[in-house]
Amino acid sequence: MKHALFLAALLLALPTVPKAADLTPSEVKMRMLLGDETPNPIPLWPDKPPRFTANAPVETVTDHASIKLVSVPTISVYLPPKEKNTGRAIIICPGGGYAGLDWRTHVVYAAQVFNPLGVAVVGLKYRTRLPNGADKEDIRAIALLDVQRAVRVVRQRAAAWGLDPHQIGVAGYSAGANLAMNLAANFDAGDNRASDPINRQSSRPDFVVGLATWHWGQKESPFKFNKDAPPVFLVHATNDSSAPIEMPRTIRTDLEKLGVPVRLAEFSEGGHGVGHLVPQRVIQGFPPARWPVLLLAWLDGVNQPATNGESK
Repeated sequence: MKHALFLAALLLALPTVPKAADLTPSEVKMRMLLGDETPNPIPLWPDKPPRFTANAPVETVTDHASIKLVSVPTISVYLPPKEKNTGRAIIICPGGGYAGLDWRTHVVYAAQVFNPLGVAVVGLKYRTRLPNGADKEDIRAIALLDVQRAVRVVRQRAAAWGLDPHQIGVAGYSAGANLAMNLAANFDAGDNRASDPINRQSSRPDFVVGLATWHWGQKESPFKFNKDAPPVFLVHATNDSSAPIEMPRTIRTDLEKLGVPVRLAEFSEGGHGVGHLVPQRVIQGFPPARWPVLLLAWLDGVNQPATNGESK
């Protein structure tokens, strides 16, 4: 009887996948832009998310598949072919200055590259700044709640999606990289006493990727990591005029001092779009577009146990 009650509570707590008929107008437009194979979004919370904005403006989608005025966070899951599935997943935080989310360039193109490599991509539609709404520190804190919850949800559903709950990473572009680094510095082990089973899951990602990591054009890093931070892989261009190279270099130094595995892949080209996996770039072998292969090889090395008393 207790087992049945627990199972019922678990099912009630899990966010449900909406049917196509239940999609919002912005989600319908996204499907029209990206095709019918676009996965239906999954709400992160079964009810209103914490710090919910009542009477918020209606979410919109541009003709370039950029999402604006997000007040209800969701995830969209792009799974790899079963025969290639490695169990690894990357939650993608799109960029857009915390004012919009460049979904096609950052999520869809990433899925097109990572899925054939056996890696699932989970697009995170986190909350963005609203007119006359939160300031930049407030929206960073609100978006942090969303990405923490996303990690917990993916872990909770890992078995159903054929994923390894210990291989759940987070990657972000620009402002999304800011969010990913913020998570690397601010996570928790979950609350074993929580009534919501999802909140019992850890929000610590197993690795974090920062692509053109940005903080309003600053050179200084605002992130305060600790020795339990996850491994961090950074991709940056020395010719990035929006996000100075000093930022990822400082992050690397800070993590090295803590003994946290970190790698910075620097490129002399690519600018602020250094991590973009635009199909033409991938096909032509544009050097920065090789970062997914570099990342996976690095992660495989980081996850191997040290030998002969040597540490990695």
